[in-house]
Amino acid sequence: MANTGSKTSPARSKRRLLAALAALLAVSFVAQADNVLIGNTPLPPPVPHLNRPEDFFLGSGVAGGGGAGDGTWNFLVGPNYTCPNYLRHEEIRLVVDGMERPLTMDVFRARETGIFCGTKTLGDLEVYLIDYARRGEPWVARLVLIKNRSPSVRHQVRVRAYVNPIVGAGRSDWMAEDESGHACGVGLKLDTSLKCVENWCCQNWSNRCALITFNDPDVTVIRADDGYIFETGPETIAPGASWNVALYHYLHYGDQGDSDCIQWVRQRNAPNDAAACVRWWRAWFDGVAPRYSLHRIKDPRARDLVEGGLAILKMNECRDGGIVANERGWRMSYIRDAYCGLRGLGALGHFVEAKRFIQWVNHVYSVHGLIPNAAVCGSDTYVHPSGNNGKFCPEANAAVEVTALYLLAARDYYRATRDLQTLTSADPSLRYAMDIQLKEAILNGNRLEFNGDETELCGAADVRAIRAEGFNRNPAQYWSMTSVALCSASLEFYIQYLKAKGDNPAAYWNRQDKRTLNLYGELGKLQDALERDFWRTNVPGCPEGFHDWFRAKRNLAWPSGRIVNFTLFPVYYGTPLKYPDRAKCDVVAMKQFFEPATRLLPLVGKPGGKSLGHDLGYLLWGLVAIHDTEKAAVYDALVNGPTVGCWGSYHEAYSADGTPNQNGLRTFETGVNLSAIGKYWGLGGASDSPPAKK
Repeated sequence: MANTGSKTSPARSKRRLLAALAALLAVSFVAQADNVLIGNTPLPPPVPHLNRPEDFFLGSGVAGGGGAGDGTWNFLVGPNYTCPNYLRHEEIRLVVDGMERPLTMDVFRARETGIFCGTKTLGDLEVYLIDYARRGEPWVARLVLIKNRSPSVRHQVRVRAYVNPIVGAGRSDWMAEDESGHACGVGLKLDTSLKCVENWCCQNWSNRCALITFNDPDVTVIRADDGYIFETGPETIAPGASWNVALYHYLHYGDQGDSDCIQWVRQRNAPNDAAACVRWWRAWFDGVAPRYSLHRIKDPRARDLVEGGLAILKMNECRDGGIVANERGWRMSYIRDAYCGLRGLGALGHFVEAKRFIQWVNHVYSVHGLIPNAAVCGSDTYVHPSGNNGKFCPEANAAVEVTALYLLAARDYYRATRDLQTLTSADPSLRYAMDIQLKEAILNGNRLEFNGDETELCGAADVRAIRAEGFNRNPAQYWSMTSVALCSASLEFYIQYLKAKGDNPAAYWNRQDKRTLNLYGELGKLQDALERDFWRTNVPGCPEGFHDWFRAKRNLAWPSGRIVNFTLFPVYYGTPLKYPDRAKCDVVAMKQFFEPATRLLPLVGKPGGKSLGHDLGYLLWGLVAIHDTEKAAVYDALVNGPTVGCWGSYHEAYSADGTPNQNGLRTFETGVNLSAIGKYWGLGGASDSPPAKK
């Protein structure tokens, strides 16, 4: 392993300072919040920021919102997650005794919840801003709770909200009126000319609407130059007393009128709604077997990280069972992202999400006749932006990776729950996922192409050096080691599944190519092919050998450069190897590229290169699996290094100094890393050796 020195860098010192300041703020918040109740439920203490502040996402599975972590919002979606953003900016301010005061504050996630809150002191007034969403409901809300700490002075207050929607073609906004004709809200509409993802992908399949208003019947709204200003009626808060009001965002498909939505909001008891959210979240976190309890993680920072990552993964789950890649960015359910998110959830004892995902994929298959690389959450109308007659990608590409990962999701769920009924109810899609892989493998002599959309090759990390040496990302020109490894892992499970439901794997009818197969024999052929085509012993620095990531179809040429993560696939995804000891060789060969000084693992194995957000997670998983003592250093890098996000999630990619790209709150990377941390600490019996002492 390279060692470039142990001096503390300026960047690391800055990160430590930011973390210390966040911890101090959180301690102050705890001291203030000790006796604050929402309804009859105590406001949970805040979790310190784990890195520099960044945007957060708050979601119910139906509606979502979020902001910059400073008390403002810049994001609103729904109903259903694959949806354009409505909101450019939203800010709540307080008018105290006639003077407007800003509520700029540091926002924290509340302990054991997916609720975000902050506090600010304005003279005698202690103000709490609590952002929350009830699971499965089409709204997100912002509760303003004000306590008058003065022993003798009354204060008159109003709450103002400044709402600035995104404007332009396909978007409309208006002042919404209640049943008496009083303007007291704002209506927003997104029509079907818009795209849902990154302004280029997935047509908005229906007109969607949002209604924003306070639950105060005396609220007024006026139009400003670039948006709207809301103001509640005046409220006098006596010494020692408190008052609250909430700004609701109600999302619908236009099937409800403004006055009906306003009436619904006015009937809300906001503290009770927020308290119900706290109780739901705590029940979810606590509803795991004792062997998965987060209290088994003795490193407080790692526990905070895992708790926050779990909350993000849960909020990325849509109500229909799809799991988006990251709701503030790629708002579709990519099979690989969802699978790895489920690995993180399952490693910490949460399995119902996998059941819902299996049911969702089976439904998608029943609609489209294949398992797509990605599909929308909330609709069956999605067509891939490439057109291609409605197909998601060519069959040779659709046959690999995503189909295997779907089967591996079923594998992991079944091994944890022994729920065979859920799998047999999804048999059509599970069978397709196996049959299409076998059809392509047999057709090509037990070789498979790349899927064509691997995250490791997406360009988020610097793979130009690899491309310059001959690799051009055209999957039709290469045989893929990872596709064979994943196919083999999925076939091993599929054989177990067939036996569990009473079928004979030795006489299996493949519906795709109309052939009877002995699946034991086919598994052996895949294992042989993995060693025949991809086991390599002629690379300096890797004398014990490793599985390399591709072979050129034209001449079976080896790649001249590494993709570290690909070589770690067999051990992480559970590939049954003909020579099991070679999994250890893969991990040993790749761990040399870890950089202790930067606490990063460059994807292409070159010093100073970019990283993907799950590189360290793959490596940590492998090191724990082979009982390698260097797992402690990689664990430290993953938990205390530059890549962990403010809320406990991870970004898609990082530059050489650890600066993240714009795609944060990610399901894929967060899931891989949480699964590795859980394995390191032995949660669920995932490791048979105790974690190394720090």
